[in-house]
Amino acid sequence: MTKVLFLGEIIGLTAVRFLKKNLRKIKAELGIDFVMANVDGASDGFGLMSDTAFQIKNAGVDILTSGDLVYNKKDIKDTLGKTNFLLRPYNLPSRFAGKGIFNYHLENGVTISVINLMGRINFTKIFAQDQFAAAENAIERLTGKCNMIIIDFHGGATSEIQAIQWYLAGKVAAVIGTNLKVLTADHRIIDGTAVITGAGFCGGRPGIMGLEPEPEIRKIRTGQFVYSKIVQTNITLEGVLMEIDETTGRAVSIEPFRRCLGSREMPPEEAKE
Repeated sequence: MTKVLFLGEIIGLTAVRFLKKNLRKIKAELGIDFVMANVDGASDGFGLMSDTAFQIKNAGVDILTSGDLVYNKKDIKDTLGKTNFLLRPYNLPSRFAGKGIFNYHLENGVTISVINLMGRINFTKIFAQDQFAAAENAIERLTGKCNMIIIDFHGGATSEIQAIQWYLAGKVAAVIGTNLKVLTADHRIIDGTAVITGAGFCGGRPGIMGLEPEPEIRKIRTGQFVYSKIVQTNITLEGVLMEIDETTGRAVSIEPFRRCLGSREMPPEEAKE
């Protein structure tokens, strides 16, 4: 069996720092073979800088996936074009920098293919192509080249996430929903495919999806732009733990993962974003 940890969206540099201090110990403790994480908000809650991507990779995350905010930071396009560990949604137009699928080879010879897909509902800044056709195309490309396929589906609606999960049931090892930033309770296996609508997020609490409540409330009440602030306390990792049979490419188990890493206030020099 191959044990996989999928981490929900990382929010803010404080979460990245705690990840760097703790992830390798968690991997050793739980016997995890492969880690992937969505990093769409890892730098400041709204995008990813190149340096942050490398910090997360060096922390022990094998493959980084993204979503609608992947191009928010100016320096990330070059990194997307030159690295293999950072993916952008596969169903974005081909002229966009980066790739959306990758084969990762474990030391024991197992090959894990990751597909990064994005939905089409509730995204207004970037528009994806048909995710169903893109998924079929990617799976066809990967057939015979890997032991298992894991999909990060970055969706804007629960119905859209669940639709692609049912559509791909029995065809891949897992379809994990991201972007909602809520760890949902609907984890299950459908025809050998592990699914969950929301993989949660990695960041500070209490707050609104890793952000301080007051600015987010003000945005909604006034309809005006307000700078968000990252929550610096109670850093918690969320996601799912899966066991996948590498001989069949089917999931054997999936369970929610939550680990509180720290509750102290960060020193001023560390808290700077």
